[in-house]
Amino acid sequence: MSDDFLQIWSHYRTGGLEAAARAATSSWEGSLYLAMLAFADERYAEATAFAEQAARASLEELLPRAAASYLARVAKEGKRNVYMSDEGFGAFIRGGGNVALYQETSAALARSYLSQPFQLLDIGVGDGLALLPALTPMVRRVTLVEPATPLLERTTRALTARSVDFDTFAGNLQEFTAEPGMQERRWDVAQATFSLHSLPPALRPSMLGWLRAHCDTLLLAEFDAPCMDEPLAPELVQHVLARYRVGLAEYAGTDFNTVAQGFLMPVLFGYVDRSATRTTFEHPIADWELLLREAGFARVERRLLYTYWWAPAWLLVARA
Repeated sequence: MSDDFLQIWSHYRTGGLEAAARAATSSWEGSLYLAMLAFADERYAEATAFAEQAARASLEELLPRAAASYLARVAKEGKRNVYMSDEGFGAFIRGGGNVALYQETSAALARSYLSQPFQLLDIGVGDGLALLPALTPMVRRVTLVEPATPLLERTTRALTARSVDFDTFAGNLQEFTAEPGMQERRWDVAQATFSLHSLPPALRPSMLGWLRAHCDTLLLAEFDAPCMDEPLAPELVQHVLARYRVGLAEYAGTDFNTVAQGFLMPVLFGYVDRSATRTTFEHPIADWELLLREAGFARVERRLLYTYWWAPAWLLVARA
């Protein structure tokens, strides 16, 4: 780990942002670390100045330039007006490494499906980006669980066009399991592709236990990501900046500003936003595997899906 990061963090903890700024060197990474600390302290003008300093220190780097643009808008318009956009997320999820990620995910799902007719439960289906290409003639009926109604409607239109039987629930997994009659329902296969990290950790044992009692096989796709419980810790900030530098480079073409300003920068600075309610709780894939075993799945197989820029993506195939 960079000594610069350790010094900044040590001085920040003892003397605040001013002390951290005095300890920093002229590296763009150190200046961007200061920008994140200032953002966490809700000192947005200073965060912008640190990011602009980072951009000047390395003119060829995309990350500090994108951060400076985002923070300047936050300082001028406020966080609420410059948070992630549907357009930004749409360009992100259908570009860069996500193209190959979802192709590999859909192919892995299809390979894991049963060879005889079966019923499928999809948790957090979104607009069907992973589900729809994975469907085989053996999927007799699919139950869709998705809290975002517009995404759910998009998926149902596609299933209707394919003459696939389905039923839907517009809500999250916790709400779905609490619905009347759910204790009697079963599915041959359940799947969740990059959606269960939105489950608060305290709820995961009970929700995975419910899935174990209501399906024979669970297909869980998640990233082997670091735990983000201490997002300002120097080792974690250094890791995050290195990964986002790679991720931004995948969108260096025409969609760069849309993706950077509409999605990636809001997410990056959202990690350290103390005023925001946390909605994602990523963990290493080994933690997910342990939780599945503790929930009662007797066999858990790990399959690498794709070496994604943020973290490697894995499919866990858990069977009773």
